Amino acid sequence: MDQKTTIAKENMIIFARQLALVIDSDISTYRGLDIICEKSDDQSLKAIIEKLQNEIAQGASLSDAINGQGEYFPKVVRAMIEIGEESGELANVLNQIAENYERELDTAAKIRSAITYPTILAVLMLGVIFVLILKVLPMFNEILDELGGEMPPMTRFVMNTSQAISYNILPIIAVICALILAIVLYFRASGNRQRFDKLIFNMPVVGPLISAATAVKFARNLALLIKSDISIHRSMHLIASIFDNLYVKRKIAAAAQSIDGDTPIEAAIEKLNLFPWVLIKLFSVATETGHMDDMLDKAAVTMEKELNYRLERLTTVIEPLLIVILSIIVGAILISVILPIIDIMNAIG
Repeated sequence: MDQKTTIAKENMIIFARQLALVIDSDISTYRGLDIICEKSDDQSLKAIIEKLQNEIAQGASLSDAINGQGEYFPKVVRAMIEIGEESGELANVLNQIAENYERELDTAAKIRSAITYPTILAVLMLGVIFVLILKVLPMFNEILDELGGEMPPMTRFVMNTSQAISYNILPIIAVICALILAIVLYFRASGNRQRFDKLIFNMPVVGPLISAATAVKFARNLALLIKSDISIHRSMHLIASIFDNLYVKRKIAAAAQSIDGDTPIEAAIEKLNLFPWVLIKLFSVATETGHMDDMLDKAAVTMEKELNYRLERLTTVIEPLLIVILSIIVGAILISVILPIIDIMNAIG
């Protein structure tokens, strides 16, 4: 299934909440979908709802209609709606789906915030350095040429570097852009997509955050599927489809296959080497004592707290670190230029 065609999570939350209200009311599903369609501002969602209405008008159940539009709904959502309709708990299931998506969006927003701020700060830092190299240093170079005198090796190196960058700025930018484009095209190729996803998962700083977020998402969704009375074997196959990271998706799919081959669940999860020890230990306990869904919920809460702590610590550490690095670089550049000018002025005096 092409994940790009699925309903956006923000729209899925609204749709699930509104559909749950319809199910809980005395309004027919067809009329309820009509109301949701009228209130929606998203044209693509309206088109999907109209397709659902057409199938329901022909006698299909809601779950059959949603399965008929499977390219728009993730496998997990389709399976849960089907089970919820059979058990008479569809409204509750829809609310659980919405809550799960809300938590995922909240976690993703926190990760983006933690990564975006240092990135912006780093870009600004590079901007300041480029302004110094391209604008300020040439002015000092003219002053030193006019005053004469011998420049120290460090000053000569800084000035030569500044001139080299100034004269070749366009070729440098072209080479950097070409390199970035080549890397993007390489990893976008079907055979290299998994390598890129694995690289992201194992990157320093970012990797542990992605790993923690993946573990939280896995635990929450698996708990939700088990609560919906979907077997652990089927849940493991469904859970693989919710991940965009191809490396994670294929590893979980392989684990699901090994569980089908009578490998113990906790052993299959441990062999993934994707999740922290907290989840693995709780899996072992849950297998022995039962209540797998409760254990997974507890694991998700614990891991989410740890993820939030890591995000806060990351922001706290990186901000002053980047400021210190910027101060050292700018200070070194300015000192290498100003000290020779002071020496020359003293000699003249």
